[in-house]
Amino acid sequence: MAEKSEKMPWTYWLHLAIGLGFMFIFPMLDPIAPLTEIGMTVLGVFIGMVYLWSAVDSIWPSMLGLMLIAIAGYVPELTGYAAVKQLWMEAWGSETVLVCLLGLILFGAVEYVGCTKYMARFFMSIKALNGRPYIFLFIFLLCSYVISGTTNPMASMLILWPIALEVLEKFGYKKGDKIFAIMICGVYLAATLGQPMFPFKGASYVVVSAFERMSGMTVNYGSYIAYNAIMSAILLVLFLVFVRFVIRPDVEGFKSITVEELTREKLAPMNLQQIVFLLMIVVYVVLLLTPNFLPKTIPVVGFLSNIGLLGLTCFLMIVLMIIPYKGKPMLDFKGVAKKSFSWDIVFLVAGAIYVCNALSSEATGVKPFLIQLLQPLLGGKPDIIFILLILGFALITTNFANNAGMAVVLLPVIIAFADQYPGVDALVLSMTVTMMVFVALLTPAASPYCGILHARKDLVSYGEIMKLFVPMCVIALITYTLVGFQIANFLF
Repeated sequence: MAEKSEKMPWTYWLHLAIGLGFMFIFPMLDPIAPLTEIGMTVLGVFIGMVYLWSAVDSIWPSMLGLMLIAIAGYVPELTGYAAVKQLWMEAWGSETVLVCLLGLILFGAVEYVGCTKYMARFFMSIKALNGRPYIFLFIFLLCSYVISGTTNPMASMLILWPIALEVLEKFGYKKGDKIFAIMICGVYLAATLGQPMFPFKGASYVVVSAFERMSGMTVNYGSYIAYNAIMSAILLVLFLVFVRFVIRPDVEGFKSITVEELTREKLAPMNLQQIVFLLMIVVYVVLLLTPNFLPKTIPVVGFLSNIGLLGLTCFLMIVLMIIPYKGKPMLDFKGVAKKSFSWDIVFLVAGAIYVCNALSSEATGVKPFLIQLLQPLLGGKPDIIFILLILGFALITTNFANNAGMAVVLLPVIIAFADQYPGVDALVLSMTVTMMVFVALLTPAASPYCGILHARKDLVSYGEIMKLFVPMCVIALITYTLVGFQIANFLF
């Protein structure tokens, strides 16, 4: 029997034409002052990369973008192969790419050794949830947030959706009931809020690193982690308040819920490997933040400050690979890489960081161009309106495009306009945008994980998702504008 041929959908070719059009045609246009010729190339390539990251792929658009910038003459005093080699060495040799690459293994190992099921069991063992439906829902969502932040959103959904289904079935709820959709969607909401929990991990590290390179400022990791935790808790509480007083689901069944019922399935005691990796998360964060709070004259603190994020990550991985466990290294680098490593993220980081650095260069003229182009819209407004416009743009675009890509697009705009607003600190607004772009809830294009939620039509319908998440997007925008920005001002 002849194999059935499969063709790419017509939308693929449309997206391809649009992305490549920006990359190849935009640079051929006459420079739009104050953009320079190289600035036209860098800007066109960047727009094309972001579009293709969102619609097609992350790997080859990053490769193509770097090649085009190299051969366009951006690398100072070098041409031909020398320019290509230098650009790729700078892009792939950056601390950001190396930390991202190693971090995918280090944090991927937490899921690989089976820690996540014990995290879930810990939260389901909190006795305060006994007979309290909304306390139970909050703890359940908090569990999703923690698992997602320490591993990835996929792990959170894969672990907690089956638990949710079991609980719902136990108390007689079925698909179509309000509480059914609330639990399924709530797990994803908490997971996406937890995704940027750490500024040195995944897509959030792309944005934080890009901001530091563009602005020359340094982001305090302790303040960042506190900001994400506070705002995520506020948004989860507001979600449940909205559910309680607007959606008003039937939660009578949950009033008889108990810890004993949730934990009746026995888990084997944690093994040494699992304990080590859970402790590793705590040790990693504490050691990373220590130089921010203790004087560097203390030898250990000075050492941690000198080796930095990259050195600390390498050191912990080396120790974990030296320590044996059951005849193998405690950290099975190859095994974790095979299961958890994402080349998409690494290539996106390499492409985004280098091109963002090029955008901020005086040789491109991008910064004065953005000021000139957006001055009528963003200039001369009250601080609160400027913040609302920036966050509103971030919220809308992230629901149709790549999260990190959309945040990176806004960074040069924020940096360019922050000087016009005495009450707006570029670092504060940039970190708020970093949080906002993970409120990716409305479309399958918002993120790969959101695509999984929308694909589970056996659990939740598109209408149910919209009924819960359109108001949640509005709540998030108002909360970050009026409350989040002020909290960030205090923390940073």
